[in-house]
Amino acid sequence: MSEKRVLAGTYEIIGYLQSGSGGDVYKAYHRRLKKEVILKKIRHKGVSMNINRQEVDILKNLRHTYLPQVLDFFMEDGEYYTVMTYVPGKSFKQLLNEHAVFSQNQLIRWGQQLCSALYYLHSQNPPIIHGDIKPANIMVTPEGNICLIDFNISFYMDDNTVLGYTDGYTSPEQYIIALDAQSAKSIPMHDQIDEKSDIYSLGATFYHLITGQKLQRNRTGREKDALQTHVSEAFSSVLMKSIEVDRNKRYRTAREFYQAFQNIYKKDKRYRQLLLRHRLIRGGMVALLGISIVTVGYGVHEIKLEKTEKYNDLVAEQVSYRESGDYKKEEDTYKEAVKLLPDKLESYYQNAYTLYEQQEYQKCIDFVEYDVLKSEKADLIDDRITDIYYLEAESYFELEEYDKSVEIFDRLFQYGEFDNLYYRDYAIALAYDGKTDKAQEVLQEAIDHDLTEDSIYYAKGEIEKSMGQTDSAITEFQQCIAVSEDNNLKMRSYVLISEIYEKNGKLEDERALLLEAKNALPVENQMILLERLVQTDIELANQGNTSLRDEAIEVSKEIITQGWDTYTTYNNLAILNEKQGNLGEVESILNQMKELYGDDYNIEKRFAFLEIDKQEQKANSNRDYSAFASYYEHARTMYYEQMKNNDTDAEMQLLENVYQQAVNGGWIR
Repeated sequence: MSEKRVLAGTYEIIGYLQSGSGGDVYKAYHRRLKKEVILKKIRHKGVSMNINRQEVDILKNLRHTYLPQVLDFFMEDGEYYTVMTYVPGKSFKQLLNEHAVFSQNQLIRWGQQLCSALYYLHSQNPPIIHGDIKPANIMVTPEGNICLIDFNISFYMDDNTVLGYTDGYTSPEQYIIALDAQSAKSIPMHDQIDEKSDIYSLGATFYHLITGQKLQRNRTGREKDALQTHVSEAFSSVLMKSIEVDRNKRYRTAREFYQAFQNIYKKDKRYRQLLLRHRLIRGGMVALLGISIVTVGYGVHEIKLEKTEKYNDLVAEQVSYRESGDYKKEEDTYKEAVKLLPDKLESYYQNAYTLYEQQEYQKCIDFVEYDVLKSEKADLIDDRITDIYYLEAESYFELEEYDKSVEIFDRLFQYGEFDNLYYRDYAIALAYDGKTDKAQEVLQEAIDHDLTEDSIYYAKGEIEKSMGQTDSAITEFQQCIAVSEDNNLKMRSYVLISEIYEKNGKLEDERALLLEAKNALPVENQMILLERLVQTDIELANQGNTSLRDEAIEVSKEIITQGWDTYTTYNNLAILNEKQGNLGEVESILNQMKELYGDDYNIEKRFAFLEIDKQEQKANSNRDYSAFASYYEHARTMYYEQMKNNDTDAEMQLLENVYQQAVNGGWIR
């Protein structure tokens, strides 16, 4: 293949990389995306390749931290190609050639990462078997993480595909089937290739990494001794189970293999003996060794139970702090809990939920991506992972990054059981991403999963709103409000109707709706609605109904009482009171703002306007604008220091004009 050859009008071949049992691999340049990719020509040798679009879409929707992404699948000149993201770094094969030595801690971490990736592939429908796990197909990235490359697309596409084999890594059943069917008949237990074949190959790869030697097909019986020269007894036992010749004796799933890696230190005999020795010395119980041996197992069990109970108590505290709005204490408790049991996901979930609840959507996304998914210790196969992905998907949705939201939902649905409401919100995300046909299909799937009546109305309303069908959307939301007993869902329906009214300029209708919601919902569900009511009252007051400023003031005070106040709450309250002539209130509010938020040009600006109003209430001969001048000068200095992106503040220009008038009028010298 010429290095200048371009395939599918997009992929410019840079050079040949390697050949595997599944085909030849090349590095290429993606002209449209302007980045390097990996292109693989599938070696199928007459195998049927009648590929349907749904299968290709499933492959392109694969998303996992330790797998490359499938970008494309195409045929040209009778050859089939897959395109995947390029993964920087070095393969284990390269590192072995460089005589690299790996620590037990590194290998355990990488083992967990690889098992996580395999479990993800094996959990697809139908399962995706990698089929060619070996050092050349495992990359170590510059960040020190793993990426499992070159999983066998052809094996996934066609059940009749017979994979090749690579000496030292291929499972016995795969080796025999690849040689000839006659051999397979003589050994019935080697009549299929499935998840356990990948488990064997991963174990064999680690055997090579540890011993420096490939695993031989004809076992010598000294394999465990070879491993124990380099790693602990517990580690060697884990690997020996993975490379059992009898597939029925191996780990049943990649998840089991993952958990075995997790428990290596707990099972390490030398580690247990060290703990026992330390306990004996600390307790002065050397003379009572016999009693200690009897009781030590019970003691370890008790310590584990105490640790778990403490962890559960901390998680309960996280929930309590979040519900009471004490987010700082929640975060501190999260750090304590995750330090105690870093593999458990419940504490991570509660902290992500806290960020989401605070509307810190980008922080929630970053927390999930970096603190959870890239954690070396977190159990990413824990059932809670789907709920964590859900919070990330919803955060992207709130940021109106609908394509990202859909992407995370796609990742979520690769896992097992999940709440049927996730179907509903997935359908909504699809609708806002412009995929309305698929949104309707997913909604029907949610209905088939017994989605409740109120959620069906709500989802239909969201989909119709995304399509611009506002009247029918309002009808669906109103139906949801009428039948639902879920106050959170009612609140969301009220908010969306409010948004439609605001967009269409129906402020009176919006205000009436928000007042209805305020009376219908409990206080804990009113935060967003009250904030919208304040803004609606301000808009209507600016249009002439000035009495509504008093209502906005009272509602703002409710927001503060409930602990939902923000900088904007106080700023609005200061402006509203000033316009209503409540100057004493304004000064008190501005002093509160200064105490809460520190020096800020806007606060100094508000003080300057307040001074103007104060002086205008006096006779000309009694006016003193020196305080106004001081506030103005502070505001002006901080404004130019704090101004970002050259944004301008019209009120600052107005304030400058007033200042010049005062100077010209001789009020300021």
